[in-house]
Amino acid sequence: MKAYRAAILRFATDRDPGQSAIYESDGLLVLGANAQGREVVQAVGPWHELRARFSDLDVTHWPGRLIAPGFVDLHSHYPQTNVIGSPAEGLLPWLENYTFPEERRFASPDYSTEAAQFFIAELLRQGVTTALTFATSHPASVQAFFAEAQKHHMRLITGLCLMDRHAPAELLNQPSMRGASDATEQSLLASEALIQRWHGVDRLGYAITPRFAPTSSNAQLRGAGELAARHPEVWIQSHVAENHEEIAWARDLFPASDSYLSTYADFGLLRERAIYAHCIHFDDADRALMRDTGAAGAVCPTSNLFLGSGFFDYAGADRVGFQYGLASDVG
Repeated sequence: MKAYRAAILRFATDRDPGQSAIYESDGLLVLGANAQGREVVQAVGPWHELRARFSDLDVTHWPGRLIAPGFVDLHSHYPQTNVIGSPAEGLLPWLENYTFPEERRFASPDYSTEAAQFFIAELLRQGVTTALTFATSHPASVQAFFAEAQKHHMRLITGLCLMDRHAPAELLNQPSMRGASDATEQSLLASEALIQRWHGVDRLGYAITPRFAPTSSNAQLRGAGELAARHPEVWIQSHVAENHEEIAWARDLFPASDSYLSTYADFGLLRERAIYAHCIHFDDADRALMRDTGAAGAVCPTSNLFLGSGFFDYAGADRVGFQYGLASDVG
């Protein structure tokens, strides 16, 4: 076993999450192997309470340091690592000029593997051990990411990017799966197959992943909602209300919906375990819809400032009462 003495921040699993934080100014963390040979926490608490119990161990002392759980990144795009910081006038030019050209390269399993290895190494270097991330519309990008995450025993969640219109032809979901009559059907069959292969394996999870409403047809969004209904244990992830031009585009494409956010609700894609990135340009009806469905927002301040998208309204979210968490958005 290994023992570490330092300040410790931890969270009690038997308390309400809002009241679960425990800070030890002088704590002890003891690690040891479980039956499967994995290193797990054997004991944690105040140094003065645990020192006698573990007096036979050599203790690594880190005065002035803090031991904490790994960080959680609620929204990211692992395929955007190579285009970080590329200048753009807004969201839609960013996608057209940088993101879509880079994502074409993920048709290659080798390129996907290389990108996944680098991205996951960077997560660990920054102390991130849990992340919800986008892959691309290529099944190879999902397979490579899960395979690399499994090697590191990480809590990572991703899914095939559903996109069957309004994007470069090479990035649209392709009708390549046996038994699929078109690209839309293929994308849903491929998502189902990936859920069966990866969801719940070790610490991995699957997310049904429409890129955003404008790049999915009604049929694809309807199928994604049906897939979510069959698999309530998986996540859903997408984008909403990031940019005024994007909102106007979505409203033109889905005029029957009450709002851009309501489009997802209309197709059965708002529920617990549904995470929507950005959520900047909401009114109180949107905030109440998030609250009532149990969906959560992923706040991406670096991305929103970089692209000039706007500021998340923390006060509005807290006043109405919907859940949100912090995210990098990577690019």
